[in-house]
Amino acid sequence: MTIRASLAAVALTTSFAGVAGAQQPPQEGYEPPQEGYEVPPQQGQAPPPQQYAPPPGYAPPPESAPPPPAATGLGAVGQIVISDDLHVGASSSSQSFMGQSTKSTSILLQPAIDVFLAPNLSIGGQLQLGRSSSNANGDTSSTTIGLLPRIAYNIPIGPTASIWPRASLAYVHYSYDSTGGAYSNSNYTVSFSVFVPVLFQPAPHFFIGGGPYVWTDLISKYDSGGVSGDTFKTTTFGLLSTVGGYFGGT
Repeated sequence: MTIRASLAAVALTTSFAGVAGAQQPPQEGYEPPQEGYEVPPQQGQAPPPQQYAPPPGYAPPPESAPPPPAATGLGAVGQIVISDDLHVGASSSSQSFMGQSTKSTSILLQPAIDVFLAPNLSIGGQLQLGRSSSNANGDTSSTTIGLLPRIAYNIPIGPTASIWPRASLAYVHYSYDSTGGAYSNSNYTVSFSVFVPVLFQPAPHFFIGGGPYVWTDLISKYDSGGVSGDTFKTTTFGLLSTVGGYFGGT
């Protein structure tokens, strides 16, 4: 009974002490916590994450637009180029001397088509189609038909400029006739030519340019009245202009 009485007395004393402590006034200088006060984290416990609030008037930067695709210039794989080299276009002239007049007309077209099989490397072909007539020494006419397979390589020198050297092996057939069939003969040449134009693109997929060229005959044959043989070979050099456009490519 004595032990039980002692434990009861200790418990009763502890309860009275807690009540008394709760009723004691706060110590001098004590300030109660303000509204919004948060209990500091215990030692070893991470603080709660803070919510970031942007300052007044803040606006997020606009998303950067993707860069525009790069323009595809001459030389892309798969491009098809159509052009014409302007050596002699079309001409007509007339002369008058001592009451006699002469007239001559000529036209020469040189359309070409090229395909880029590799970056800046192209192969293609060109046609020569010409017709001329004159009455200077009787009415005569001539016809020119040529085929020029060629290979070329484009060298860019700027966003809208390039050098496009071309090498061709040409077969050209010439025929000459007089009115009434007084005479008729023909000749053909196998020639090698190089043309190095500088191209400018004033608009997308369109170019103009010009540069030096050289043309030299490797073989030159004639046929007149069933008689054939070698004839003179020529070498020509000068300036040419070119114009064309291209499409397709990757």
